[in-house]
Amino acid sequence: MDVGAFVQENKKWLLGVGCGAVSWFLVSAIFDSVHAVQVPTERSLGAPTGPVYTQAALDAARAEGEELAKARAALVKALQYAPSATFQLPDGVRPGDFLFQQSRDLKQRILASANQRDVQVADGAIAWEVPTGVDEIRATLFGLDLIDAVQARLYGAHDATRATDETAVGLRSIVSLKLDARRSQRAPMRAQRPGEIDVRDFFTQEQLSFQFQSDERTALTFLEALGGAKPDSQIVLESWQMLKPARPGEACAIKGTAIGLAFKPRTDATEGM
Repeated sequence: MDVGAFVQENKKWLLGVGCGAVSWFLVSAIFDSVHAVQVPTERSLGAPTGPVYTQAALDAARAEGEELAKARAALVKALQYAPSATFQLPDGVRPGDFLFQQSRDLKQRILASANQRDVQVADGAIAWEVPTGVDEIRATLFGLDLIDAVQARLYGAHDATRATDETAVGLRSIVSLKLDARRSQRAPMRAQRPGEIDVRDFFTQEQLSFQFQSDERTALTFLEALGGAKPDSQIVLESWQMLKPARPGEACAIKGTAIGLAFKPRTDATEGM
């Protein structure tokens, strides 16, 4: 068949087919551009394509983090009181029985030390609340640990004074040595707001009050001893009052409160704080 003759005979048909093909391609392209699914990218969402922080900002943040870590270590060293193994609740032991034993032994140590030094101890001078629940028992054991440390430093101050002057008054009497109730510290807190920090995630604390009679030198030696002679033995003095005697040679009246802070090990939850 002659192609030229075919084209001449079917010119209108071929022109219609060509126009239809072109129209189909145009409509398809427009449809795809409107309905095609595109995965959003950081650029399409308006996110910055370059570094969010400069290297100088990152270096400054790292330096600040190192300074904060040093400051925290210094704070812990200045305030930390690490509980002794004596008052740690062992596994497999009934908490109530263990607390009873440690309470009895502590009172016996205080009374025996008083008898050896001719120091008067008032009835009911050594006291604390009877706890309920394992957590409360652990907290009370920590408080007993603090009482044990305070009484040892108090008798140590007496011994140091009498060692240099046998005629010194030293420690005359222990009027009270009590573990203060801290229910607010152990009670559940309200729901935290976003970004709010619960200090109980970082340390536990117990507070005790003391009152005794001694000469000035023994009182000041005891005051210095509260800070501890070795790391991890700091007892923070919260209040202190010393009343001088009315007549020379008599004992001063001293009373105050002290706090023991036990910092918790750092965890993943607190690393970034």
